[in-house]
Amino acid sequence: MKYIREPYISIQTKFATLILACIFFTILVIGGVGIHTSISILDTNSKKIMNVTALDSASSLNNKMQNIVQNADKSSSYALSKLNDWQDLKDPEFRRSYLNDIENVFNIIARTEDIIYSYGIQLNPEISSSDSNVYYYRPAGGEGFIQAEKLDILRYDRQDSKVSWYYQAKDAGTEIWIKPHYDDVYKSYVISYVKPMYKDGVFIGVVGMNIDFSYITEFLDSIMPYEGSIAFLLDNKGHVVYHRNLVAGTNFASLSPDIGRIAQRIRTEHHSEELVSMRCPDNGEECHKLTWYTLKNNMKLVIAAPSEAINAERITLMRNIASASILITIVFFSLTMMMVQRIIRPIHKLKDYASEIADGKLDLILEPESNDEIGDLTVCFRKNAQALKEYVEQIKVLAYRDALTGTKSKIAYQEYLINAERIIQERSKPFSIIIFDVNNLKKINDAYGHTYGDKYIINCCYCFRKNFIHSPFFRIGGDEFVVFLYDNEDYQKRYSILESIEHEMFEQNIPDNPVERRISAAYGIADFDPESAPEDMNFARLFDLADERMYEKKKEMKRMAY
Repeated sequence: MKYIREPYISIQTKFATLILACIFFTILVIGGVGIHTSISILDTNSKKIMNVTALDSASSLNNKMQNIVQNADKSSSYALSKLNDWQDLKDPEFRRSYLNDIENVFNIIARTEDIIYSYGIQLNPEISSSDSNVYYYRPAGGEGFIQAEKLDILRYDRQDSKVSWYYQAKDAGTEIWIKPHYDDVYKSYVISYVKPMYKDGVFIGVVGMNIDFSYITEFLDSIMPYEGSIAFLLDNKGHVVYHRNLVAGTNFASLSPDIGRIAQRIRTEHHSEELVSMRCPDNGEECHKLTWYTLKNNMKLVIAAPSEAINAERITLMRNIASASILITIVFFSLTMMMVQRIIRPIHKLKDYASEIADGKLDLILEPESNDEIGDLTVCFRKNAQALKEYVEQIKVLAYRDALTGTKSKIAYQEYLINAERIIQERSKPFSIIIFDVNNLKKINDAYGHTYGDKYIINCCYCFRKNFIHSPFFRIGGDEFVVFLYDNEDYQKRYSILESIEHEMFEQNIPDNPVERRISAAYGIADFDPESAPEDMNFARLFDLADERMYEKKKEMKRMAY
């Protein structure tokens, strides 16, 4: 029988085919794992961004409301301390002197908090007189407070907004928050905190402080963890208190069955650990992701971010396989003291201290000079500044420094791209980028373990950094690094430096050298020349050019190795 030979294929061709197949398979595996890991990290980071934003925003609002509570407590405590016997309030002369004394102290306390819109005290008309009250409000666009006309409380119905706050506190028998309402006295929407006062078990009156609701709405509109985000408030029954696109009083649960399910969770759960998907009533598709926190007055702060905005970063990661999640926009507030002329020296110091905190100076030392409310406020300022300083320092350390190599991180790289893109668009100066991709990392990890792999990465990174010592250097992936070269010594000698790095790799990458001491990496360089670059040049194209040259170099190194 005649033997039929198979088509002739050289061993070199077979090896080349096998190597190409392995490379292709490795790229698919690493790329798939990288995409999967990146998406998982992004999902985790988006949850952190939303939850931390919600927590910080809720804390900011709670702190403001807590300040109102503390000021109201101080006011009522002072008012009670000046009253030995509740029956003294029946004496008109005593009552007039008593209200004048309280009025002076209230004015000092109210001016320490910039969100107090109005405040007042109404004595029980049954033991005093129907016009025994003091009211102050902050004029629009002005500083300080103006005294409002006295009200004859018995001339108004209990439901009238001018006096309803008094009766609500009296009926409740304890301090309460009143949801946003229109105040006919001050002609503005306010949130009220009211506290009834008792002397020897006898109801003597109510202290009330109002927050201008526009402060709350402006703060809510400034919360923007993602483009297109909406922050809104619901009451404890699920009705809209404030929403940019919905009418106040709308039953949030009535918008759709899916939203009704979410509204039930919001009403019953203090806050959300996981992001909750919300479907659009129009098409039933997921359109937003929500998280929420319960405020001290039992309202619900809800933050909704468009799913498209959250997933936009996922698409970027899938395209680049090396993109980092967006660092949380730390929303913090600065508290400043609004003072008038010729206030006592500790108040002036507090004002200066608040201004320096607002300017970012957090290393200040301020000791209380008096053992009173001003001293307590001074201590609070100091603690807040220290906490803010520690928080900012932690964020900077975590965000901008790569934990393994000590070089700049992916987030620092992401922010640096803005500068590079601006240079390209303005064509202000030439520069170059070099991409390094460490070779054989997976083989070392598999053969020797990740400890040796980490040492190997550190050694390679040290080689690159020490040669480009004058240029910003970033680790943008597990084994990928980027360096930016501008008009400096590194830029002028970039090609000779690359030759030096190749020479060092050749010397170190020998069998006798411990694996973690070796250096092997492919690189690709791309130059931007303002005069010759295409008009539609951007950083993405420049990066892709350097990336292509890096992969060409990697292929060349693999061919030489075999």
